[in-house]
Amino acid sequence: ERAQRLLIDWGFEVQGLHTIIWWANVGNWASRKTAWRLGFSLEGTVSRWLPQRGELRDGWVGTLLRDDPRAPTTTWLEVPTLDAEGLVLRPWTHTDVPRIVEACADPVSQRWLGQLPAPYGPTEALGWLEMSLERLATGSGMNWAVVDPSEPQRALASVGWFDLTPGVDVEVGYWTHPDARGRRVTLRALRCVTSYAFAVLAVQRVRAFAAVDNVASRRVIEAAGFAEYGVERLGAWVRDAHVDMALYDVLSTDWPALR
Repeated sequence: ERAQRLLIDWGFEVQGLHTIIWWANVGNWASRKTAWRLGFSLEGTVSRWLPQRGELRDGWVGTLLRDDPRAPTTTWLEVPTLDAEGLVLRPWTHTDVPRIVEACADPVSQRWLGQLPAPYGPTEALGWLEMSLERLATGSGMNWAVVDPSEPQRALASVGWFDLTPGVDVEVGYWTHPDARGRRVTLRALRCVTSYAFAVLAVQRVRAFAAVDNVASRRVIEAAGFAEYGVERLGAWVRDAHVDMALYDVLSTDWPALR
């Protein structure tokens, strides 16, 4: 980063450049984060553009203008480790791929999470991890792996937040590995992330949704303290169909009393 700052200063101040362009292979998060620290704006993705080992790879491209600040102009989130009533919420890693596959290929998960690819394998799990990193890089969401502290490498569930309206509200979502169901894992994780949303994101409302017939998920939401406020017709996408979706929320003013 320090070397690049010297080069950027030389380009603008000595060579008289107006624009500097940054390229990196899609997935090179270290390079992208360095460019972000330097103030580059991510302009988008170019398909099959950068050569690597005889292949053309998709590329990220960004720009830095002469008068741009040489500092980040957007938010890049870092996933904190949280305590959740005896469980731990930690960042996801590539070593979690087998557990992600087991959870997301499970028939129950496939039924209620209609957006999941089918079949679901390691490629799809890695794609989900990349999507999670993209949310962090754009400040648009955060996912945690839920683990027992006695087995920190064995993911039991996923919980996270997304669709944030700053200062107003945010949505939370989750899925559970089959061998963790019925153990109040998701309930404890949901309570933890809801508290995080109120304390750190400073929202006034947290939202959670589930298909009307997804009794298990609705019980988790209700046990966490959320109140149903309506039903959206055909609002939930389950496998091969759209069905009615139950809408839940909880306000920051109610949360301390519920806890």
